[in-house]
Amino acid sequence: MSVALLFFDGIGIGENDPGKNPFAGYKSKFFRAFIDVNNFKAEFGGIIVPTDATLNFPGYPQSATGQTAIFTGVNAAEMMQGHINGLPTPTLRKVLLSESIFLKLKKLGKKATFANAYSKHYFEIRGEKLSATTYAVMASQIPFRWYDKELKEGKAVPADLTGEFLRKFYPDVKVIMPEESGKIIADLLCEYDFVMYEFPFTDEAGHNQDFELALKYIDRIERFLWSLLTNVDLDKHLVVLTSDHGNIEDLSTKTHTLNKVPTIIWGKGKEKVAQKIKSLLDITPAIIEYLTEQI
Repeated sequence: MSVALLFFDGIGIGENDPGKNPFAGYKSKFFRAFIDVNNFKAEFGGIIVPTDATLNFPGYPQSATGQTAIFTGVNAAEMMQGHINGLPTPTLRKVLLSESIFLKLKKLGKKATFANAYSKHYFEIRGEKLSATTYAVMASQIPFRWYDKELKEGKAVPADLTGEFLRKFYPDVKVIMPEESGKIIADLLCEYDFVMYEFPFTDEAGHNQDFELALKYIDRIERFLWSLLTNVDLDKHLVVLTSDHGNIEDLSTKTHTLNKVPTIIWGKGKEKVAQKIKSLLDITPAIIEYLTEQI
């Protein structure tokens, strides 16, 4: 049994209002939960768990603390005495490097990988200002996947699911369909105990209040998920999708929201895993327990 953790930035559970919420306008097959509609089922038998993103701390949830909480199980907002936006601070980096889900799984003898395709340029221009997912991977010294090697070989996924973003910087990047990215994740699940993927662009669409861009990204995500779940043996593997805070579900505002986020769970043992998740702090512990106790 293996687990795929799919992280999509800035997706909350909003109102069933197409004027505000692009998921309502798109008629999503997967993000069907709304504040005012009690439908917590997604296609392929997925269970949608409304998940608290506030970390029991006042204020709007933010990326640095929320993502640190997801990938470690540590209450980063409580530690920092506030919600921290953007990239992880030096303190949060230390937490990610010492408590990362990748490091914990490595210590347990599990084989894990991060599916996203990187470029060397990313590290050169960023210095220490790296994403929470990057620090989480670095904690375990797991090899990164590269756009000019694994992505070309069909063994990595572009951050935007197609490679269009990477192609702006590297004209030789092959643009692929979201369906192909879904198949790549499914294939990796046959090789690894744990596979993680991050899609950061949904938060961008939310901050820009851009309906057209939001619908474009939702369409990619829906096609990706359909392909992934078609190609994964759901009697054998578990797929978990989550987010760090609300944003894109309410395009009437540029800010993040206090809405709960949808944690969607498919596959073997999904009911027991769903019962264990109430907040972002529960994601890493639930996955660790699943992989060690074989729920």
